[in-house]
Amino acid sequence: MRLSPRLSLHASRGALVLAGALALAACSSSTEDMDAATATGSPFSQALFKNYSDLSHQAEALPAATAPESESFWDMFNPFSGGSDTSANEDLAKAFADKALSAANGEEPSPEAAPDQVSGAIRARLVRALAANKDQIAEDAARAQADYDCWVVYGAVPSAVAASQACKTSLDASLPRLEAGGRPAPAPIAQAPVPAPVPTAPVAAAAPAPAATSGDFTVHFDFDSWTLKAEELTVLTNVINTARAGGQSHITVVGHTDTSGSAEYNQRLSVHRANVVVEALVDMGARRAAITASGVGETDLAVPTEDNVKEARNRRAVITLQP
Repeated sequence: MRLSPRLSLHASRGALVLAGALALAACSSSTEDMDAATATGSPFSQALFKNYSDLSHQAEALPAATAPESESFWDMFNPFSGGSDTSANEDLAKAFADKALSAANGEEPSPEAAPDQVSGAIRARLVRALAANKDQIAEDAARAQADYDCWVVYGAVPSAVAASQACKTSLDASLPRLEAGGRPAPAPIAQAPVPAPVPTAPVAAAAPAPAATSGDFTVHFDFDSWTLKAEELTVLTNVINTARAGGQSHITVVGHTDTSGSAEYNQRLSVHRANVVVEALVDMGARRAAITASGVGETDLAVPTEDNVKEARNRRAVITLQP
């Protein structure tokens, strides 16, 4: 299996970014093989298998890449437009599935090649930290490597930019934690302290909510996941159709989590969820400038619970249409 030529055409960082993924994608394995696999090998390779499997399923659920269209005068003021192409997402899913299968067989796939000096410096830090600590803190090591690979590979594909940025946010915490030998790492500098809402990567800041709104839509997520499931994409389609019919010109997205896990981790997870919803709406036709987004972690529960409680109804992102 080879990555689609369209993926290379869309890739802003060129073939270097996907060199590792291309080599792995040449194998005949698939996401179905991955789902049927049982991980063996070291704790690190088993943890890599889980993380790469999650990335593969996340890639399958990404919205299709938007094809550019000419704009009329009306389109300049209309926040909606666009077509789609799913081949890049399928290639991403298969590439990460192959990395997952390699890990399931007890191998330890190397981090992706760095496309530039900035990511090269981060990769060098990652490789040093893996050599020092992967045997002692396997899950933290696998998380950092998966965050890095997600950042550089997804970052080459327009339909996956928001997911790439979300993984970079996670890497900003997971890599220092790995370097520190598993001790808690400080939160990213750009992140506001809990419980204050934090702006998502695609938008500069969250604007205050207006006094009146036009309706809310909610999408839900699996535990410890920011992957949009097929049924939730239907909800987002309803958001687009409702906004078009009602003439709403602004959308707000707020990511939420349940109380399982630390407040710091849940804050980051809520931002990931908001990021993915923003990118899905953009690829379904909403203009990015028409969307404001933030994450509030576990501070605004739909169903009040005690700390460290897994509650599916709290794992959500709420989309609000506004005039």
